[in-house]
Amino acid sequence: MNTTRLLMKNKKLFVVLTGLLSFLFSVVLFVLLVNLNISKIEIRSASKFHNYNIYQISDDLIGEREIEFFKDVKNYDILNDFNNGVFKNNKVVFYNAVYQPIGLKQYPPDEKFSAYYESGFNNIYEHEGAFYQTTKSMQVTKSVFDYNVVELIEGQYFDDSAYVYVAGRKEIPVILGSDYRQYYKLHDQLEIHHYFEKFVGRVVGFAKENSFIFTDNEPQQVLNRYILLPSMSLSEQPSELLRKTQVDEVFFRALLLSKMGGHLMTNLNALEVRKEIGEIGKVTNFTNYQIIGANSLSVDLLYKMIDTNQTLIFTISGVVFIFILCAFYLFVKSFIKRQFDTYLVFIMSGVTNYKIKKNIQLEFSILNGMSIGLALLCTVLFMQDISIISILIIAGFLVWLLFNVVVYRLVNNLLATTKVIEKLKGD
Repeated sequence: MNTTRLLMKNKKLFVVLTGLLSFLFSVVLFVLLVNLNISKIEIRSASKFHNYNIYQISDDLIGEREIEFFKDVKNYDILNDFNNGVFKNNKVVFYNAVYQPIGLKQYPPDEKFSAYYESGFNNIYEHEGAFYQTTKSMQVTKSVFDYNVVELIEGQYFDDSAYVYVAGRKEIPVILGSDYRQYYKLHDQLEIHHYFEKFVGRVVGFAKENSFIFTDNEPQQVLNRYILLPSMSLSEQPSELLRKTQVDEVFFRALLLSKMGGHLMTNLNALEVRKEIGEIGKVTNFTNYQIIGANSLSVDLLYKMIDTNQTLIFTISGVVFIFILCAFYLFVKSFIKRQFDTYLVFIMSGVTNYKIKKNIQLEFSILNGMSIGLALLCTVLFMQDISIISILIIAGFLVWLLFNVVVYRLVNNLLATTKVIEKLKGD
């Protein structure tokens, strides 16, 4: 160990530079693995949409037309029948992730959860003597979880009953984004104000950090600050529910209209999907709708961007790997050559050639281990998702092994090709 310490002390600059190269090589590799893991999730999600034609269904009930339509309670039932017909059609997948802020009574002190935080506005209002914050929220259909990679840190997804509103219902399961974990825990009950009705939101799960879903406005809507609610259909006709409950008709109207901003994912072409929905419109006697699309451009663009990003990352990383490995090789070679006079002194002192080799290898083994360990620590500290830490540790060990092999071969080649006896004689 004294021999190793003397070798390292003799050429501090080479030691620092070699350690730095080992550190940089490891950081580049770790960052590459983290990016590939993120891209893998993105591709898994985008690929589920990639082969579909995506259309948007929308109503034209605007302003006075909406007021006039809902004056007759029978029209609630007509719109409900139309929504159910579209939802149950086996030739299309009804996908709806609608941005719908809710009022949250026990709101966190951090304003970033406010629905209008990005606009510099935090809307807090009073309702029946209590204060609520207008909070980021989305209503989602079951297909949102089927076609996006939304993993949960803990808890469970909504069960089938969560997507159905029954008379007298006062509890709604909610899934919270990862940023909420410091304020709430599983099974907590939140007082929420949803479509002018008060409900208890029971926390059934927390989404994994940086989980995202495809929405109409964003191909990758990150859910960290969002509350997810199930997009509910009605267990009975709205006219019956209005008669049985004290719920304001605005609630049912809002639920029904929220369905009209959904997406239809299908293999049908534009003409075929319009014909299919047209048949539902005829049967239910609802004609106040329009089909927008087909337009899956944003999904296709996202898919191509991810693919291009992966290629670019591989190319840049490959060039950097080769450069650093070559530099490491040259630095180690130069270091050993410059140390040769020191090796001769050790040999004259009775240190064997074998022990010198082992000490050089030990020197670089320790140095590389420290550099790779530091690189791993820095990556984990700045990494938002530590799920692949085991892969990074394995990768770090392989890097350490690679550099040890490089040093081993260099030491053996240089000492084997150098005539030590002639050097000692001064020839």
